[in-house]
Amino acid sequence: MKSQFNQQELKKIYQILNSYDQGLIVNPIESWEMDHYDEPIADKKGLKQILRKIESLLPEEDAEESKKTVLRRRYDSFNNEINESVYRKIESAFENHNTLEIGYFDMESAEVASRLIDVYYKSRRYVIGYCHLKRAIRKFRTSRITSAKATGKNYKIPDDFNKNRYL
Repeated sequence: MKSQFNQQELKKIYQILNSYDQGLIVNPIESWEMDHYDEPIADKKGLKQILRKIESLLPEEDAEESKKTVLRRRYDSFNNEINESVYRKIESAFENHNTLEIGYFDMESAEVASRLIDVYYKSRRYVIGYCHLKRAIRKFRTSRITSAKATGKNYKIPDDFNKNRYL
């Protein structure tokens, strides 16, 4: 099978993989896409184009499993990166006792599930509240909440709620 990559793309792929192999790409949030002596190793647009080409060369099930592996790594327990916009919505919902519709990343399926929750407790690490889907109080890892939207429905925190039972 003839490669669908041009010389420039192959050079960028090599530089990125070589940098990763040597431990130079540790935190993808850092500005690693710049080759300090030359040009961008892979600007966002160029990298996305390369990824699409690689994906087209893979069998569909391998591409899907690779995407799930990357998502599981993004939402792993050791990665506590919080979407600040989402967290502000959580705070507002908690203060106003407003039911939230959230997108919550499920590690097993590697998919985002929609849930309605009443926030009884929140911290930068966890949200504890009533889950309408499970019909029970659940603990949600804040870093796995991918989206949040107020529903306009109000709730009351039960008098006997004790956050320490769930932490």
